[in-house]
Amino acid sequence: MDDRFLHEQRREPDPAFARDLRTRLRAIEDTQAMGRRGFRWRALLLTSAAAAAFAASFALPAVRATAQAALDLFRVQEFAVVQVDPERLEKLASAKVDLGTLAGGKVEMLQEPLPPLAFASLDDASTMLGEPLERPTLLPRDMKPDSVLVTRESRARLTVDTRPVRELLDAMDLRDVRLPDGLDGQKITMNMPQLVRQRFVAGEKTRAILVQCESPVVELPPGLELSALGEVGLRLLGLSPSEAKRLAGAIDWRSTLVVPVLAGATEYQAVRVQGRPGLLVERPKDAPGATAGESGMHAGRVVLWTNHGRVHALMAERLERSELLSMAESVR
Repeated sequence: MDDRFLHEQRREPDPAFARDLRTRLRAIEDTQAMGRRGFRWRALLLTSAAAAAFAASFALPAVRATAQAALDLFRVQEFAVVQVDPERLEKLASAKVDLGTLAGGKVEMLQEPLPPLAFASLDDASTMLGEPLERPTLLPRDMKPDSVLVTRESRARLTVDTRPVRELLDAMDLRDVRLPDGLDGQKITMNMPQLVRQRFVAGEKTRAILVQCESPVVELPPGLELSALGEVGLRLLGLSPSEAKRLAGAIDWRSTLVVPVLAGATEYQAVRVQGRPGLLVERPKDAPGATAGESGMHAGRVVLWTNHGRVHALMAERLERSELLSMAESVR
């Protein structure tokens, strides 16, 4: 058989298609890689949700019913830091604490997230999504904007089963912690918004990632006492009974995002970004607690703030504190 026709029809891929494919793959890989490196951004921002996700109140703004059964909307407006012993985080990780576990596995997806979308630029993402997206207008040094990855919105409803929570408390030897009565069988609905990650590069390396999204919304049953649930979450994170009670009573759980940081390995301070309260968290290059594979890690920083109902996180490596804050301030 003469197979010349197969070779005659062979064509090199369209350069534009090849560039777009490389961009999409690199966006996914680089975003994941930055999350795996020494500063462990993902663990920093999600640990609180894992520790008290059964109440959906420890790290998320809430919507709960009032006495008249009308829903009030709560948004993230400020941030609070909780210092956590690294060993406690390891215990929680080994226990594989997640939303499904703490809810007894009774999680119903009301809206499955669509596959992530990758774009070559923020303009492309904005056009496809049909909405304006914010961006920094000031970039330090030789940094330039690059690809964008969009995680689609989802909606889930869980039915609370306190048995696995009690088992977790027993495993953590927290036998003096009492869960509020009447939690079993309660329905909690969570609306997780679309999340946009834009990366910024210098040369071939990712140097910063800007994450932006609307505030998540959680619908809680009437009469649920958020401070009591927050106190349980704080005890899970390792706080003493007196400190957990004091802090739980001081935090406005309706509007505060609680961020756990590694005690002795992380520095933090309150800042203002665009006139709004924010939080700057830093892990120095030589911070204690790094694993053997992190011995060559670079200092990492993240600044968190809210504006116009949107939550922002700007993460960076190799940027000075002033550069990171200037970049955040310029986001429009």
